[in-house]
Amino acid sequence: MDIQLILNELYEAGVLESHVQKLKPLTGGTSSEVVAVMDGTHPRYVIKQNDPAMIEAEAEFLHTYAQIEKLSRLVYVDSLHRYLVYTFKPGFAGQYRKTNKADLLLSLATEVIAHYKPLEAERHYGYPDHPFMKWRDFLLYRTKESEEIIQDVLPQEDHRFVQALVAGMPPRNMKYLLHGDLGVHNFVFAENGTLTGIIDPDPVVAIFSFPFTILLQRLRKMPRFI
Repeated sequence: MDIQLILNELYEAGVLESHVQKLKPLTGGTSSEVVAVMDGTHPRYVIKQNDPAMIEAEAEFLHTYAQIEKLSRLVYVDSLHRYLVYTFKPGFAGQYRKTNKADLLLSLATEVIAHYKPLEAERHYGYPDHPFMKWRDFLLYRTKESEEIIQDVLPQEDHRFVQALVAGMPPRNMKYLLHGDLGVHNFVFAENGTLTGIIDPDPVVAIFSFPFTILLQRLRKMPRFI
């Protein structure tokens, strides 16, 4: 969709003020097109175009976790899910400093993971463009994908061991809506290395069963500098 048409729609809907017109291209994902809407010299909003299923999923994620300050605030979603608008997270994206690993993990655990919410039972597992009825089937598919990528890194018996573990998992019903791409390339940092934002969710419906209290205990025992 032409970006000028999107801007016109946003002006008419009252989402953008008329003086906010300058755009700055941003690096998007595999299939998304992303631009920042500038307010003077500062990015104010982000407009992202993608497959409608992915736009709808990202909008749901941002809406569901609107209380998480590390995430961008959802501003507008196109009724046809062709694009969405959210607030820009200032900082340095992907510039991870290895000296603050323990603080980073603790921040993720307490400020993001602790707020994940369970979903209704009828939702399918996996990503919106490739859903699965069973959690085990989703994991088996993902492990086979991973094996193709790292098949020369691990011996075949290790790959078979992982597949056997997944195949033997008991069925579970609790489902959560997760970020789906919680890697350092999607983290935004302040100049002092503090985590200030998390961007570009690739929402996935998944099982999240690790006891959270145990996770926090382990993180708090980690050395401050790793």
